[in-house]
Amino acid sequence: LGTVFSVMLIAPSWGGMVNGLLTLRGAWDKVREDVVLKFMVVAVTAYGMSTFEGPMLSLKNVNAIGHFTDWIVAHVHIGALGWNGFLTFGILYWLIPKMWRTNIYSKSAANFHFWIGTLGIILYAIPMYWAAFRSYFMFKAFTPEGQLQYQFIDIVQTTIPFYVMRAVGGTVYLGGVLLMVYNLVKTAKQGTFVESEEAEAAPLAKTYVTTGKRFWHSVIER
Repeated sequence: LGTVFSVMLIAPSWGGMVNGLLTLRGAWDKVREDVVLKFMVVAVTAYGMSTFEGPMLSLKNVNAIGHFTDWIVAHVHIGALGWNGFLTFGILYWLIPKMWRTNIYSKSAANFHFWIGTLGIILYAIPMYWAAFRSYFMFKAFTPEGQLQYQFIDIVQTTIPFYVMRAVGGTVYLGGVLLMVYNLVKTAKQGTFVESEEAEAAPLAKTYVTTGKRFWHSVIER
C-alpha cells in the first residue's frame, strides 16, 4: 500500500513541475536575462528529479540498490540544494530589491552565484550516485567459496574520494550563498526600505447597458 501511494505521488509532483516549465512557453529567451527565472527553472527541474526518485525508491528492486548506499544522500540533496535552495535564492533575489525599492546591486554576481551553485550541486550529487552503485556491487561480490569478497569497512574506505568530491561541491555551493548574502546586503544599503505600501483595489470598468429606449449607466465588477 505504501508503494502504491508513493508511485501515485508522481502525478501531483510532476503536474506541478510540468506546469511550471510550460508556463515559460514562448518566453524562454527571458531565462537568459533574468537570474530569478534561472534559479526557478533549475529549482523546478530538481523538484521533478527528486520527486521521481522518491517513488522509485519505494520499489523493492530499486530500494535494494539504494538502501544502504549514498544514493539516499544524493537523492535528498537534489531536493535540498536544488529545489529548496535555488527556490529560496530566486525568491530572495526577487523580493529584496522590491522591499528596498531598488535594483539588484550586481546582476553579474547573481549570475555567477547561479553557475557556481549549479556546479556545486553537480559536484555534490554525481559522486554520491557513483559511490552508491560502486558500494552496491561491492556488497554483492562473493568469492568462489561463497563468502563476501569485501568487508563493510573496506567498502566504506573506498568511498572516501567521493566524499572529498562531495565536500568540494558543498563548499562551492556555500561560496555561492555567501556571495548572495553580500550582494543582497549591498542591494539593501543602496535602497530605502518600504515600511508600508498602500493597497488599492483595481478600478471598476464602466459599461453601458441598453434597455429599450433608455440608457442605464451601471458599473459591473470584472
